[in-house]
Amino acid sequence: MQRPNNLKVGEKFKVIEGGDHYNLGEIVTLEDDDGSSSPYFLKADNFHYSCINFSKLEPYTKTIRDAQVGDVVVGKYNNEGERMVLERGQNTVVLSYGYDFKKADVNYHFDELEEYFTLKDAPDVKSAKIAEAIELLKKAGYKITKE
Repeated sequence: MQRPNNLKVGEKFKVIEGGDHYNLGEIVTLEDDDGSSSPYFLKADNFHYSCINFSKLEPYTKTIRDAQVGDVVVGKYNNEGERMVLERGQNTVVLSYGYDFKKADVNYHFDELEEYFTLKDAPDVKSAKIAEAIELLKKAGYKITKE
């Protein structure tokens, strides 16, 4: 991947070629954009950071399986509404009641979560290349909507 235009500190990328400081498949966050092709990225532990070249990265798009505590999910069907992830286990999440983020409702396995919900404000994409294309279109001024 070439260095993207309009980078923002906090953007996430997936390592596609591991090395001394980063492992293959690791998700890293842009920590300091110095304008180079190898800026500083923060590891998932939010403690260690190092430089890595964009040629070893691809854009990372968060999926429903990556939902963390505090993320809001939207039901794919009319009666589900919006719910907040209150707890996250190894293979499950506890969601709040619809539109009442202070009360726990039900535990979902990731397969069920994926079937019944989407992340709020997350694009429904199948690959990182499509996610990158969507970002380029948005930056060019196009409005992306789901039909």
